[in-house]
Amino acid sequence: MRLLNKVVVVVGGGSGIGLAVAKLAHSEGATVIILGRSSTKLEQAKGLIGAKVKAIATDVIDEAAISQAFAEIGAFDHLFISAQDASTAPLSETTMEKLRPTLDSKIWGAFHVVKHGISQIRTNGSITFISGLAGRRGYAGLAVAGAANAGIEAVARNLAVELAPIRVNTVCAGVIDTEMLDKVFGEQRAEVVEAIAEKLPVRRIGKPEEIADAVLFLMGNGFITGATLLIDGGDALV
Repeated sequence: MRLLNKVVVVVGGGSGIGLAVAKLAHSEGATVIILGRSSTKLEQAKGLIGAKVKAIATDVIDEAAISQAFAEIGAFDHLFISAQDASTAPLSETTMEKLRPTLDSKIWGAFHVVKHGISQIRTNGSITFISGLAGRRGYAGLAVAGAANAGIEAVARNLAVELAPIRVNTVCAGVIDTEMLDKVFGEQRAEVVEAIAEKLPVRRIGKPEEIADAVLFLMGNGFITGATLLIDGGDALV
């Protein structure tokens, strides 16, 4: 029970990795508060997580809404931010309207959350962001997503200094089996995932629960800050 009597806030907790983190934190004894845009997804997530969970519908892009949400939350111990837009496009189709939500949600959304949540994080608390391999290597059509992922790692390192002694870290996730793959790869999802799995040393893509385990490790280890933990099945090696 690593998080017994702790309060964990998960932004983007209605699905995917955020939901996996919320479920694992709850199983480890935490009271969990999940935030997300979709009230329907949040209510479904509550049923999957357990008893000690509260859901607040809000949008990380709306700073006033985020401020109001944290005023409702009160004091807590750990914050995980996974809310993001996964819009992608090749250079020839790149427009601000299509791809700006990716940067806005990943970078400015994270700033809104931390800005309004930091004063409520208890001593020995932590903040964990999530990034992806597009911030470290090249992929066709993912230039803006890559900038967002590389950017959030830089944000974490700088905030680890600015917000000390609150710890700030990032998990860099490889290809994980979530609904986001449907949005990124579309009808080619199965084909692309199979090709990725074949080249990985572990011969499969990752599970949300494996990222969640890494997030809880960072929450619990009081001597890690400003770090990026790579959980990618060996993708960076090949």
